[in-house]
Amino acid sequence: MPVPPYGHHLNEAMQTVATIVLWGGSLWLLAYAVRLARRERSILPVMLWVSVAVGSIIEPLYDIAYHLLWYTPGQWTLFTSFGLPQPVWVMPAYIMVFGLPAMLLYRRLAAGADVAFVFKVAALLVCTTAFFETTANNVDLYGYYGGAPMRLLKYPLWIAFMEAAQITGFAVLCALLKRRAIKPVHYLALIVVFPANFAFDVLGAGFPTIIAQNMPHPNTAVMWVSAFASIVLAATALWWTAKLLLWDQRAHPEAAATARSQPAPGARARAFVRA
Repeated sequence: MPVPPYGHHLNEAMQTVATIVLWGGSLWLLAYAVRLARRERSILPVMLWVSVAVGSIIEPLYDIAYHLLWYTPGQWTLFTSFGLPQPVWVMPAYIMVFGLPAMLLYRRLAAGADVAFVFKVAALLVCTTAFFETTANNVDLYGYYGGAPMRLLKYPLWIAFMEAAQITGFAVLCALLKRRAIKPVHYLALIVVFPANFAFDVLGAGFPTIIAQNMPHPNTAVMWVSAFASIVLAATALWWTAKLLLWDQRAHPEAAATARSQPAPGARARAFVRA
């Protein structure tokens, strides 16, 4: 097993920037969720925010599987699990990277979408996720250690596909719940849906490469082949999730009219939802 670089220098200035920007953005998103909940008369937007925040505690499992280390000397620690300290900004990072796209997309998906649209969204999220992770890696906030395929500027690029499938899949499941929930209490399911979907796409579809990376002597060629296999499995998992929504659209077309009748607050949000 590769040894994590526990003594690697943490960029404390960037830690301050990340903490302020991500927590600030997360609080803004919570305010938006509350406003949207009032407009829709539904707790779904707030529960979406809460579920991602609570679900962020799954991160140590990801860190072990994907060989990620949040640099620790000088770190402001939120919690520690499996001997891995997690920074105070890991929770808002989840909210902004995973929760924000779902918040903007679930209404559009609930109103009606096809597989092509779902995969276009996923392709866009591959780019945004790769940009965020590559930036964080190269400003010394955390790093991926050990053998890994498809490295670009320190970032194993194949992981962006796994995370994009997870983010898009979560948005699809939020849309499905919006269409089918009968009582407010049903939205509590999101607290389970987020980590379950995370494990389904990131750990489940990623298992070939996770296994290849954690062999005693990782083989570069094997890791590249397994990375392509993991990307195919992630795409398949997202296709399967999208099929649930498409089935519901055919079985209950009236739900789309209900979704369209609840405009999002703010002109920018309306423009995005209609796009």
